[in-house]
Amino acid sequence: MTCSSAGGAETRSRLILPSPPSGESVIDPKDVEHSRARDRERPQWRRLAAYCQGYLHLIVLTLALTVLVAGAEYGRAYLLKLLIDDVAIPQASLVNEAGVQDWLPDLALLDPVRTDPAEESRPAVSTLSQEDRRRISTHIENNLLAIFLLAALIAVALPGLGFIREYIAAYTLGRIRVDMSREACAKLLVLPLAYHHGKRRGAVFARVASDLSVAHGALGLIFGDILAAGIRVLVGVGFMLVLSWQLALFMAAGTPLIFGTIALFGKLIRRGARKRQIQVSEVTQRLLEILEGIKVIKVFNAEATEYAAYSRETVRLFKRSLRVTRNRVLARTSVEFMNQVMTLAGLGFGGYLLWREMWGITIGNLAAFMVMTSLVYRPLKKLAQGWVQIQDAMAGAERYFEVLDTPIDIRDAPDAVDVGPISDCIVARDLSFGYGPEPVLRNLDFHVRAGDVVAIVGRTGAGKTTLVNLLMRLYDPQQGSIEIDGNNLQKIRRASLVAQMAVVTQEPFLFDGSIRDNLLYGRPEATEDEMLMAARAAHVDQFVSELASGYDTQVGPSGGIRLSGGQRQRVTIGRAILKDPSILILDEATSSLDSKSEKFVQEAIDTLLSGNRTVFVIAHRLATVRRADQILVLENGAIAERGTHAQLMETGGLYQELVELQTGEPAAPAAP
Repeated sequence: MTCSSAGGAETRSRLILPSPPSGESVIDPKDVEHSRARDRERPQWRRLAAYCQGYLHLIVLTLALTVLVAGAEYGRAYLLKLLIDDVAIPQASLVNEAGVQDWLPDLALLDPVRTDPAEESRPAVSTLSQEDRRRISTHIENNLLAIFLLAALIAVALPGLGFIREYIAAYTLGRIRVDMSREACAKLLVLPLAYHHGKRRGAVFARVASDLSVAHGALGLIFGDILAAGIRVLVGVGFMLVLSWQLALFMAAGTPLIFGTIALFGKLIRRGARKRQIQVSEVTQRLLEILEGIKVIKVFNAEATEYAAYSRETVRLFKRSLRVTRNRVLARTSVEFMNQVMTLAGLGFGGYLLWREMWGITIGNLAAFMVMTSLVYRPLKKLAQGWVQIQDAMAGAERYFEVLDTPIDIRDAPDAVDVGPISDCIVARDLSFGYGPEPVLRNLDFHVRAGDVVAIVGRTGAGKTTLVNLLMRLYDPQQGSIEIDGNNLQKIRRASLVAQMAVVTQEPFLFDGSIRDNLLYGRPEATEDEMLMAARAAHVDQFVSELASGYDTQVGPSGGIRLSGGQRQRVTIGRAILKDPSILILDEATSSLDSKSEKFVQEAIDTLLSGNRTVFVIAHRLATVRRADQILVLENGAIAERGTHAQLMETGGLYQELVELQTGEPAAPAAP
């Protein structure tokens, strides 16, 4: 089958906007998949950590600040050791001179005491001279002043460092949340229509909203709890090793038991959390169905039935959530119990070492060590809780990554080309397609010249909408091909293809925004005059003139005024007129309107049809079908008849039967 050039010259002369450059108005599926394709086999936590790559400088800064904050916190506890060993005990010994000789030679913090060698040989019971007492007292005062200054420095610096750390961490996690949300949105936009038709809206919404939040929470746990708490534990252990490495090793003996408990409960929590997230999708889906079908529910007095169904789903969610919470609380309680046992054992062992005067344990060492033990316990507890919670959050991360890992079936071929306005013809060859095992379209062949109006008619379920979906490449055929000007649709860059198309559907959809925004949606760079001309051609100006805010009136599903079905349809037609496509698809654009609205909409459609463009019309109404250059009659997915209105009425086949069903009376013979 060859293409005729009839009408081609006129079509080439039309002013058509060039197709948008790659990456501007159409998201490239390759860009969306590239960053994640190589990560699919990696553990979930590594995939989450990959989001941090662009913020490593901020993360390193945050971790460095964490080290400083932890050092300051543990430094305060170390000051307790100095206060006891270098201030309190010397002062007590000064009062009770009998013990002064034991510590006097070793006393040195800021200004070491220098004694006469002859004095060092004095008996321990000798009485200190006034000069010695003065020097020792001055030294103690200097130690106390130094400790106070260090404590004051920590008191001033710690809140400031903590604020800077928390702010940078919050900023970093917030930016990562934006990146994750944008990536999920980009993925949903480039996924084929089959994915969206095959998924319940509530399930998709739950994955993008709930599961994304949970996945981001997991990243926050890794970044905010696991790493930060781990650093605090390491810094604390370092201080404890300085105080008494023997006592520190004794306390560390019970650590494997703690982490073993965490690992055990982590597996249980992760398994239960995944079931809980699945149930979240069920609850969300049920609620969306109630909101979308509220009119039908009220008309059929089904409020009690829907309430009972929703209640059952929420109870299931409660039970699954409770199991996760129970395991989480058990894990936390077990860790807390073991920590208390370890603290008690450390206190007993340290007291024994102090009593036996073993390993250089002093009162200050032991006191500071026990304070640090309590300080280390807090991040250790947070580390344990964070690990348990991250197992919970990883269930959401898995479901979030399942969306990102969904393969994109509709993609540009490596050798894809750009096309301009159609200048020759559109040809379908042996076209077959099905959503499941049963084909919806079977071996279709047709030829459409540029500038022709083609009507696609048939009974419900014949495959009319599926055919135009294939023309827009929302699906790829399973057999055969569609060609535009000799180029296979699958070899045309999709951004270039959709730049030449506009569609007006049966259910007019307006986005949240003004009427002006919706008119400019397909061509945002259009001038004000061009927008007003399109609005007049679609009869939008007739009702906009009655609105207080005119074209700035807010409309859409989430707010603004409620336009009638006919008014919304006129806006969508105006949107198509403004885009000025070379290929127009009308999908039963007037089938659900009343007669008055249909009159205005039909006039707007006539304006669309009057342009020199190729039009595919799915319609039950005869007004548009009669003027078609070619009518394709579909039956059971195949083309049963084709021709003009007059030709098909003469043959007396399926088309004539459909006409009679619509008019309610036998069709009159077509005029010769």
